[in-house]
Amino acid sequence: MSIDPRLQALFAKAEQAFDGEAFVRGVMARIDRGRHRLLLAWAAVSIIAIGGLSFLAPAVIEAVSMASSLLPVSLVEIETQWLQQLLAPINSVAAAIAICALGIRKFYRRIFR
Repeated sequence: MSIDPRLQALFAKAEQAFDGEAFVRGVMARIDRGRHRLLLAWAAVSIIAIGGLSFLAPAVIEAVSMASSLLPVSLVEIETQWLQQLLAPINSVAAAIAICALGIRKFYRRIFR
């Protein structure tokens, strides 16, 4: 019974010593190249985002100032001064937004948990 020479060559190649250090160095070099590319990509995205935000800064500042003037507005006008002060934390646009956000969060958690 004769053994196929190609099969013998394949087994001979498999019996060669494996250089583990070279393998580890190669893998680490590929990981470092990947990290370097990822770092460059994040740096480019960050620079573009900062540039875009610098153009949007006046609009964002205007929106924040409008929101800050709108948030403390009372939802219901109360004539009695002490009752108005007492209910001020829950009688505002900010409180309505916060209650809506909490409701959406509870709804989301109930569905996706």
